[in-house]
Amino acid sequence: MSNYIILGAQWGDEGKGKIVDMLSSRMDVVVRFHGGANAGHTLVVNGDKTVLHLVPSGIMSKNCMNVIGNGCAVDPCLLAEEIETIRKAGVEVNAGNFMISRNAHIVTPVHKFLDRISGGMIGTTGRGIGPCYADKAARTGIRMEEITGGNLEGRYRELFEKHEYAINSSAIANEFSFELSFKKFERDAGTLREYVKDAAETIYSVSRAGGNILFEGAQGAFLDIDSGTYPFVTSSNTTIGGAYTGSGVYLDFGKRIAIVKAYATRVGNGPFPTESNDETGARLREAGHEYGATTGRPRRCGWIDLKMLKLSFIMNGFNYIALTKVDCLGIFDKILAAVDYDGEGFPRYLEFEGWKTDISGVTKFKELPANCRKYIDFIEEYMGVPVGLVSVGPDRNQTIVKEPLWKD
Repeated sequence: MSNYIILGAQWGDEGKGKIVDMLSSRMDVVVRFHGGANAGHTLVVNGDKTVLHLVPSGIMSKNCMNVIGNGCAVDPCLLAEEIETIRKAGVEVNAGNFMISRNAHIVTPVHKFLDRISGGMIGTTGRGIGPCYADKAARTGIRMEEITGGNLEGRYRELFEKHEYAINSSAIANEFSFELSFKKFERDAGTLREYVKDAAETIYSVSRAGGNILFEGAQGAFLDIDSGTYPFVTSSNTTIGGAYTGSGVYLDFGKRIAIVKAYATRVGNGPFPTESNDETGARLREAGHEYGATTGRPRRCGWIDLKMLKLSFIMNGFNYIALTKVDCLGIFDKILAAVDYDGEGFPRYLEFEGWKTDISGVTKFKELPANCRKYIDFIEEYMGVPVGLVSVGPDRNQTIVKEPLWKD
């Protein structure tokens, strides 16, 4: 039996979906344990791109069960659309390979409307995630079990009435009504009924039987509601602790995999010490196609911050690194990495010679340019954790295995 967890070590958008997709063919279960449709995982298989928001990335494999855990915030409307989209792409989604915890909370049209009128300061995606988690904490939320319980309309009405004053006080109150919003909500929620199950029991049973289980995180460590750059964070626990509360199952993770982008990006507001508001940032954005998978927003870009990464490794106990988007740095003469801060909080950088060549076709670590290997080796030395995977392109095949995750 082997248990794996993949987490974004920075601010998200590190390329977690690709690594999950690579590993899922060996898994019996892939678990999404937090967040909602505010996340986006982009998978590229044989040149074909698929963007997932709620469905776990293991859905691209034919061999595993994909679980949305109780720590997630599920938007039935968006999830129904997502399932239909990936089915049209030829991917099978059925009760035999997909389930939703009956304890997961529901993102309702009310929550999405509230996010529209209040989420701008933080820079949210407007998907209703924050208001949903707020109602969860206030013990007034609606869980997936209500879809099978027969009182969905009554619970939705209670929620609407709770927030009715805020809705009616907004400048766009005329764009929202109980009747119209509930009609589509009820229809889409009904399409998910067959997937609502006791997810914790399923995960536990597979674990007891010696199966392989992979937990996939959304967003990144520094967007964690407790440990991130508060208040510019998401509304759930994106670090390893969230895996336990968000699934309802304790597992001993043999491989705790940090997905680390070879530079740094951030979406939305909040601190970003190594951000480059100049030509460097613009070149990184274009080289890495740094636009949000969920919103299309351009990402803020800058050099890697190894000093901050140290905190992420302390929080999560990472013992393996998957380094992504290394190929995007091949356009630079010089590459910087922040290794400390000065007395005023500004980053101190080390400078590395660039390699100025396309590495997207390289398949072995020893065949990478010497300067590229030096950069990777330094990251490994600084973090004290092996860099086991090196991603040199978006396709699952464009990945160098430097240190295997398992023995064949």
